[in-house]
Amino acid sequence: MTLYGAGSSSVVWWGAGAAPVALAIWAVVTAALGLIGIVQFDRIHKLSGPPAARRKFDRVLARNIGTVILIYTIAEGISAGALHALQHDALIFPIAVGIAGVHFFVFARVLDTWQYYVTGILDCLAVAITLLLASSDSKVGAVPSWIFYPLVGGGAALFVTAGLMFYESGAILMSLSHTSPDSARD
Repeated sequence: MTLYGAGSSSVVWWGAGAAPVALAIWAVVTAALGLIGIVQFDRIHKLSGPPAARRKFDRVLARNIGTVILIYTIAEGISAGALHALQHDALIFPIAVGIAGVHFFVFARVLDTWQYYVTGILDCLAVAITLLLASSDSKVGAVPSWIFYPLVGGGAALFVTAGLMFYESGAILMSLSHTSPDSARD
């Protein structure tokens, strides 16, 4: 999530090149979430004892994930083709981000990951706000605003999701470290 968020929101480098504060915020958030992720992986690696039971990746789960991706791909293709045919090309990218937001709702259910609902809501909100407040011909730096704001909003949504996932995994790791046999010896 952190890497996807950094990639999506990296548009600030082209759109807000004259805004060093935006670049600094992007760099700090990316670095902080990256370091948190490294610390979490290290904490997981240091856990002793048998691994906790987790959901088995089976054919049903694989089929459900594949179905979501297939429907998402078809929806993106149909919407882009229809918008192009109707000569509304400026809407193609924001609508694509909105469809990506909706696909997170489905993934939240399929993968039983509540944080994806947050991603979906924030993605769709970023698109809605952009379409309501920015004109199709406005720009942020050299980037059209209907591309810039959905990317930044989508990146922020992914950063929030990563933060929520790190928080939840940190709480789980904390409880596991208090119940592990090694913690009794410390």
